[in-house]
This record gives sequence, structure tokens and C-alpha cells, in this order.
Amino acid sequence: MNKKKLEVLFEAMYHGKYSFKDFIESDISAEYASFKAKERTIYRTTKKLKTFHSFISLFILEYLNINPRVVYSYRKGFNSLDAVSKHAQSKYFFQTDIEHFFENLTTPLIRKTILNNSDNSPVLDIENHIDRIVELTTLNNSLPLGFSSSPVMSNACLYDFDNELEKLCIQNELIYTRYSDDIIISSQNQEKIEPIESTIEFILNKHHNGQLNLNKQKSKHTRKGNKVKLLGLAILPNGKVTIDIKIRNEIEVLLFHYVNDRDKFLDHEKIKQDMTKGVDLLFGYLNYVSTIDKNYLEKLRKKFGATVIDMFLHRTKKKEDRHANNF
Repeated sequence: MNKKKLEVLFEAMYHGKYSFKDFIESDISAEYASFKAKERTIYRTTKKLKTFHSFISLFILEYLNINPRVVYSYRKGFNSLDAVSKHAQSKYFFQTDIEHFFENLTTPLIRKTILNNSDNSPVLDIENHIDRIVELTTLNNSLPLGFSSSPVMSNACLYDFDNELEKLCIQNELIYTRYSDDIIISSQNQEKIEPIESTIEFILNKHHNGQLNLNKQKSKHTRKGNKVKLLGLAILPNGKVTIDIKIRNEIEVLLFHYVNDRDKFLDHEKIKQDMTKGVDLLFGYLNYVSTIDKNYLEKLRKKFGATVIDMFLHRTKKKEDRHANNF
């Protein structure tokens, strides 16, 4: 690989549109704003900071090692369906998640992850700029929700954990996948999967020294024959993976009221008289459906009209543009 200095890559990328001095020295405290969503703090960046994140992602973060056999979150061409489908023929399931995932991926871990992968990157002098790279991609000593650089980084931070857990699962005829903070293990053998929670905790603590912990309230064992719900999807007894019926019902009720009775649409408990919130909710649901189940999307088009469904789907670009230009 023909490595180049970070400044050379930056200038070749932007041809003077953005200043490398600004990239290295500018105060970013005015380059983001926060808002609350479901009790979480989300950060929205200005166009400038988003551009800086795109540059860092392109030349550094995209070269971070992940385990592609188990990690399906935030990867182009993959989604939650891929993470769940690997378990479709299993009989026994364990699911859990990592508590306060992004906020517990701290600055020292980010720094270590980037430096451990520096040989993979086309950047010659990462070590010289590591402090600034970390400063641009973290807030309050952790990965911020909403920064475009955070998802890719979160995948890489668990690389060693993923590898060790995968190896143990293979040795015990278990299947392991991870989707962001959600961990799924499955098996044909109940005895082999029963102690898996303590095993996951041990490996997590080994690699992250108590910094990352499982959310015990989300930990659950299930078996085929019962309703197996994973990442908003359902594994049916015949092994078919589909969008959970509860989500389908909510989508169809929302669409019916949106088309036929706007007052009832606004009365929905998740909308609370806020049309923008309601439209955003359907936007999210329908884009999820379009990613996971094209056949169900066609069913919705036939039932509620292609014009209505496509209005929400085509809203993606407009919504992204609006967020990018908010400052």
C-alpha cells in the first residue's frame, strides 16, 4: 500500500474547499447540537463536522478490523435480517444486549482501536494526529450517538471479543451473531446454550475490564415452538424469518389512519398530536420494511396505494438533506 500523510490525502480530497489547518485546529464545540430521543441524547452535526467525519471514515475507520462472520450492524449490504437468518434452523436461542453501549466505548478504547489498525490504513502518520482524530469522533469521553463515524467505530471496538466468543461458540456447536449492542446465540442443543450468559460476561470482562456489561433485564432464553423474536423479526416454526406481527399490525394501523382518518393518526400514543413525529415514525417503519421484506412492502403498496408508500420511502433523501443543513 502506498501510504500518504494525512494532510496530503485531505488536500487531494477537498482541493481547498476545506482547510486542513481547520481540520486539525478548529474548535468543534459549535459544530453539533443535541436533542433527546427515547431518553437518549442524540447529536446532530453541522455540514463541516459531518464532512470531517466522512474523511476520517474513508481513510481510517473503514480500514478497522471487524469479524464479518458475526457482525452485521452498520455494514453496507447487510442488515438485521442477515444477523437473524443465521439462526433460522436452530432450536434454542439466547439473546441479550450490552448496557449503555456507545457511551461505554470510551476515548482510551477508541484510541487503542485506531492505533492497533494503523497498518491497515493508507494514512502514513496516524500516530501524529491520533489525539485530533479521537477529539473529532468522541464527546464527553465516549462515542456519541448521531455522529456518522460512531457506528463503524463501535463494530471495531469489539473485534477481540467477537473473535474469542465466535471461537468458543464454534467449539460448542453454537451460532453467534451481533448487531450493534444486540448479541444472539443459538444451538440445536439446550445443554450447550444454557450457561452461555456467564461465558459472554467472562469474555466481555476479559477484554474490556468491566467497562462493558450485559443488560440482564434484556437477557432471555427461548426455544423454537414458542414465538422467537429477534431484532424485531420473528423466526417461525418452519424456519422462515419475517417481520414480527406486532410491528406489522402497528404499521398497518398507522397507514390506515394516515390515509383515512388523520385525527386518529394524531391520537396514536407514539405521535401525540405531532404530525412531524408521526410521519417520521412511518418513514422509519417503511424504510425498515423495504430493507427487510420486499414482498411485504409490495403488499402494503397494494393495500394502501403505491403513492402513499413511495412518498415515505422517497422522503429519505429530503430528510437527510434537511438534517445536514440545520445549522
